[in-house]
Amino acid sequence: MEVNFSGNKDIVLVQEQKVTLDKLTVVRMVDLPAQKKVVVFLKEIAKPTVLWEGDAYDSIGQWTDADVTARLLQIYGA
Repeated sequence: MEVNFSGNKDIVLVQEQKVTLDKLTVVRMVDLPAQKKVVVFLKEIAKPTVLWEGDAYDSIGQWTDADVTARLLQIYGA
């Protein structure tokens, strides 16, 4: 038996985990030019955070610490 949706449907398979933080601590930043990606590792979040990749990587050019801070604030909604 199949159940068809009228269009694609997002289904949450793993429940979100929520933490309340007042800061993020960057432990390491990795620029991967061959993959067109910048990744940061944060003390408070186990999974690495991708800041820019693909076209966004090309657009950011030579990024600075201020760009990293602004991007993290954008990603995490502060």
